[in-house]
Amino acid sequence: MNILVVCNKFPYPPKDGGSLATFNMIRGLAGAGNRIDLLAMNTSRHFSPVGTREIDIAGLNRVRDVYIDNSISIPGLIFNLLFSSEPYNATRFFSLEFQAVLLEMLREGNYDIVQLEGLYLAPYIKPIRENTQAKIVYRAHNIEYLIWDSYHKNTGNLFKKLYLGGLKEKIRNFELEFVNKYDLLVAITGADLKELNLMGNEKPSVVSPFGMYPGEIPVNDNTADDICLQYIGALDWLPNIESLNWFIDRVWIRIKSKYPGLKFKVAGRNAGRGLVKKMAGKGIEFHGEVKDSGDFLSQNGIFVVPLFSGSGIRVKIIEALFMKKAIIATSFAVTGIPVENGKNILLADYENEFIGHIISLLEDRELFTGLGTRAGELSADCFDNGLIAGELSAFYKKYAV
Repeated sequence: MNILVVCNKFPYPPKDGGSLATFNMIRGLAGAGNRIDLLAMNTSRHFSPVGTREIDIAGLNRVRDVYIDNSISIPGLIFNLLFSSEPYNATRFFSLEFQAVLLEMLREGNYDIVQLEGLYLAPYIKPIRENTQAKIVYRAHNIEYLIWDSYHKNTGNLFKKLYLGGLKEKIRNFELEFVNKYDLLVAITGADLKELNLMGNEKPSVVSPFGMYPGEIPVNDNTADDICLQYIGALDWLPNIESLNWFIDRVWIRIKSKYPGLKFKVAGRNAGRGLVKKMAGKGIEFHGEVKDSGDFLSQNGIFVVPLFSGSGIRVKIIEALFMKKAIIATSFAVTGIPVENGKNILLADYENEFIGHIISLLEDRELFTGLGTRAGELSADCFDNGLIAGELSAFYKKYAV
């Protein structure tokens, strides 16, 4: 099949969960024998300086990127608030220049499938429909409304609460309006598919989770004497900011007093100055945005994921499973990942549970190594990207023109 993958963020280098999810799916679909073209926005907020020059995937035929200034401006935000029914998040991703390149590729490509990576590509559905007979696929990385609803619930700032209350409703309406305008629906988790069906989806659908390639993942060194705590996540994403602050205040302070020599290593892009200062004051090693998350996670450590809100699947947990790491995460964080508490992961939803699990792993080396071993077995069984992409390709063939 000829497949055009359309993204609102250039997926290379694949540093964060979203770009890695897109990058690996392109690799998988190409590896399944499909001819893949890629059109991506190269945005000001997540600009990739390498652009199309360095991305190299066997089977990837053509790559185009279009620069889009999607920076947030106060005048633009106010105008949208007062005069637009569409969410500001979506309007920042609409570009006539991008649309022109999209239409050019549609006219030249003879595609069977046009795969849209994410909600904010919805405005391009109409011109796509008018210029190709290809089936349009919506690959839902998450449920956007749920993310912004959690922002609204958790903020204590009155002005932000008022603004986010209006924004979440706009996003909800935008998401509802998009339902069924595509031909096929691909959800990353079963929970997301259930939510989309409740929103009215009637189109053929499939759950196709994020996957990786087992032989390419560096395995965690579980034999070294020193064990640290590790956290990695985009620190310009509110659920991550909230979760890390919670962990520092509720868990790290108490663990540090019991184990003064224990290190806590944190990595993530775009951390605010206040958070960076707080980490420095609490004896936390902050590494900023790391070039390779695999190198960071391959250090001998306990990976903590104290996430309580958001949507989609936690790519870093899957990566850590492949690396045979000992992981402690909230029940919410493992949505869409078939882990078993006590077997291949430790689940904790309260501070005392996190503290108890950390102490157990620090004191019991057999538990530490055994948890990692079984994590690796789960990842190989459930998240092999070659198998996942092959199943998705078969799903597409059932409906392709």
